[in-house]
Amino acid sequence: MTPVPSQEQSSQPSSAWFDSLSRLIQPDARNRSIGERLVEQCVRVSLMVKLRWAMLAALFCYVLLAELFLAPDIDLPIFHIEQWSLSLKATAIFFAVAFPLVSLPCSVWRNCRLVIYLQVLLDLLFVTAAIHWSGGVVSWLWPAYLLISLESAFLFEKKREVWGIGMIGAALYGVLLAAEQLDFIATVRMPFMEEESPSILFELLMWLWVAGVNTVVSFFGAFLMDKIRSDHQKVQQSQEALTGFIATAHDLIFCCRQDGTLLYLNQVGQDMIGPLEGEGGDISLFNLTDEEGKGLLARQFEKVTRRIDAGHFEMRLLSPAVGRILDLEVSLSTCCNDVPDQVIWGVCHDITERNLAQRELIKLAHHDVLTGLPNRILLHDRLQQARAFAHRMNSRFALLFLDMDRFKIINDTLGHAVGDDLLRMIAQRLKACFRETDTVARIGGDEFVVLMLNVTDRTDICTLNDKLLQELAQPFMIRGHELFVTTSGGVCTYPDDEDDVEIMMQKADIAMYHAKALGRNNIQFYNDGMDQNSSRRFTIANSMRRGLDRGEFRLYYQPKLDVSSDCIVATEALVRWQHPELGLLAPTEFIQLAEESGLIVELGEWVLREACRQNMVWRQEGMRGLRVAVNLSGYQLQHSRLVETVRKVLDETGMPGELLEFEITESVIMQNPDYAVEVLNEITNLGIHISIDDFGTGYSSLAHLKRFSVNTLKIDKSFVRDVENNTTDAAIASAIIAMGSSLNLKVIAEGVETEQQMDFLRDNNCDQVQGFLISRPLPADQALKVLRQKCIGELAQGREALKER
Repeated sequence: MTPVPSQEQSSQPSSAWFDSLSRLIQPDARNRSIGERLVEQCVRVSLMVKLRWAMLAALFCYVLLAELFLAPDIDLPIFHIEQWSLSLKATAIFFAVAFPLVSLPCSVWRNCRLVIYLQVLLDLLFVTAAIHWSGGVVSWLWPAYLLISLESAFLFEKKREVWGIGMIGAALYGVLLAAEQLDFIATVRMPFMEEESPSILFELLMWLWVAGVNTVVSFFGAFLMDKIRSDHQKVQQSQEALTGFIATAHDLIFCCRQDGTLLYLNQVGQDMIGPLEGEGGDISLFNLTDEEGKGLLARQFEKVTRRIDAGHFEMRLLSPAVGRILDLEVSLSTCCNDVPDQVIWGVCHDITERNLAQRELIKLAHHDVLTGLPNRILLHDRLQQARAFAHRMNSRFALLFLDMDRFKIINDTLGHAVGDDLLRMIAQRLKACFRETDTVARIGGDEFVVLMLNVTDRTDICTLNDKLLQELAQPFMIRGHELFVTTSGGVCTYPDDEDDVEIMMQKADIAMYHAKALGRNNIQFYNDGMDQNSSRRFTIANSMRRGLDRGEFRLYYQPKLDVSSDCIVATEALVRWQHPELGLLAPTEFIQLAEESGLIVELGEWVLREACRQNMVWRQEGMRGLRVAVNLSGYQLQHSRLVETVRKVLDETGMPGELLEFEITESVIMQNPDYAVEVLNEITNLGIHISIDDFGTGYSSLAHLKRFSVNTLKIDKSFVRDVENNTTDAAIASAIIAMGSSLNLKVIAEGVETEQQMDFLRDNNCDQVQGFLISRPLPADQALKVLRQKCIGELAQGREALKER
């Protein structure tokens, strides 16, 4: 059984309701009040039996007193057994047998209501006999009929049964008086009675009086007991409803002492905490919470015992049954503040899920859903804190703005699911690259921001940046795809570059775009000169669509020389923009913006069509077998209609596919090798040559080269620039040439500007060269003049003229 408040506590009137409530929840006969026990019929009958025997004992004492004080002087037949008649003897024997029978235990007679009627009838006969023996009509015992009527109202629940008992009592009294008047029964004379018998009128009036009073008492007793039972039933129903509600409520409801010892727990509370009875003894609320919760409970208990409104408060409770911490909203109350050890009732609403939802909402509001990194809001807050800390401690921090290069290609080719997985893996690598004190945040798309605290100088920042670039250079294996990702970043430091965090974000963004303009896959520090570039970028971006519509773009051509024959065998088409305000713009200034705005597909198609058209014009002028090379952007490579567009352009211009060459940078082709293989195979099926541009700067390996339908490797100019002086560059260039030769691939070196570079490449059997030593990029009409200089002497004269210029 669940423990309940003790009897000492329930003795206080103000706490009786709570004690009653507890006892109703877990009944215990030993602690129930008399009023509660009298609801049971067995208890009522047993009580009447006890009262009946008490009345017999009182009558026996009365007889003894009468024998002692009256019998010696007065001849009383009632006290002389030899004067009893046979009927009186039979009556005595009946009472002697019947009284013990009706006093049997409840288990014997509770299934037989006739025994209860027998009890009441026996009481009526006993009272009638006592009235007869005590003088009959003059007996003072007639009010006992009223007691029997009240007894019946106490025993019987139906009013007609009570009224019937009252009328039976009146009838028995009338029969007794009539029998004595007619001498059917000898009248017992009392010493204070006259010798003459009372008149019939007196006896009639006496009967009417006794009968009337008894009837009124029976009616009144029946009404009163019915009212009491009705009220008690209503109270009991109300209490049962309340206790049933408490026992089955969805909230934890408890009763405890001021020291926290639990006295009662409803079912929800027992499910959370466990049963109160156990080997561990009493359970205290103070043992189910932490130190903070203990202090809070003590303060709230003190308030509620002093009748101070404690209101609602939240606390954390350890749930042994559930095995986890629960968040509860608690409301306390008490019923009396005049006793030293009063009980406290509490209602606890489980708000664990609500708090989890609130914390989740807060997390969602401050963290990126996809990667779990801090978002822009939390980053701004930490920037403010970093600024305040740096200002107070006179320290520095840096802001690194990162943007993944050509990330849109992966989303468009492999789908957003793969893109999301890649972003999550990038986020993990970023967190691994930086310190725990740093903050890595995702502010949208493929843009990340890193807050680096406590940096002393640029050396610290460069160390972290180098680690970042090396980590991202490793391939990502996602859903069977091997993906390569590069990043461009910009750094702004506090307070050297800026002391306003909002402007720091802008300047780091500017530095990031400057890094992209320098070829991507690098990180640049902000400087004041980048602001002018930012304004220039804005102007270029806004006028690009207009430039396409107005035909402001131009194609320049740079020849490619075959080293063995010293003849020009191909040209590379390079796009320029004749901007009406900014003049002639190089592709490094607008190609990236074209990719970001989506105009690169339209621009690339124009470049392809114009290059093919011009090559066919030169062919008509005698430049047969001349191949034209066009640079293919990564965004063009992933476009679903690329092959269809190439076919359409070749058909429109009439140029054979063998005279077209696509130059694709190594980083683009390696970003998604599986997709690149599929597209390149379709392109080579058209007879088009494929050249890997900037070879040696990306992630190409022999294994990947075997998969691609590549015709030419183009050595990046960074390896050619110091090839005659730098042994490392010379080794790399010669290794690439040897590798290309072993794979039956053509090798072309770009950026050739000196005779020493030319001699080195010729000595190492490089197939083709391209650079200012041969010719600068020229418009179509000027390029035609260079193309016609096929003889070595003419080329030599052109080189001498170039040197003089």
